[in-house]
Amino acid sequence: MNQRRFLSFDHWDEVLDDLHNLQTAGYSSVGKWNLGQTCKHLNDWLTFPMDGFPVAPLPMRCMLWLLRVGYGKRLMQRILTTGRMAAGGPTMNTTVYPNEAVVDADCILQLEASIRRFRNFNGQIHLSPLFGAMDKATAERLQLIHVAHHLGFLIPKA
Repeated sequence: MNQRRFLSFDHWDEVLDDLHNLQTAGYSSVGKWNLGQTCKHLNDWLTFPMDGFPVAPLPMRCMLWLLRVGYGKRLMQRILTTGRMAAGGPTMNTTVYPNEAVVDADCILQLEASIRRFRNFNGQIHLSPLFGAMDKATAERLQLIHVAHHLGFLIPKA
């Protein structure tokens, strides 16, 4: 099979079930990353709304500001409405990990801990460099869509 799965998660328990299934049953990747790389990337992006987003270099900050002001809210609304993210979009290099730097089981445990933390988080959601301000429910919905996007590239073995 060389097509990705199109997933939709409404709850974190569904995410955890899929992660454990991929770990237990095994998987093949139809994307660029394995399970550990995917979990590390997702973990980073799950913690940013709670801890703050990394400061991008000045030219990138200017571009993100222009996108946020001109297109960010519409893009966020489209993602929330469709439940999908565009494949192949750019991401921050600091959230992409080489294959040899990850161990699936360790990365799953790290992501599980961040999911628990996010579920219990009651603080202020940090301003997204692309989407701007949002409440926790919106941040959570975006996170679930982001997780579904990336886990869709990992196909469980029968």
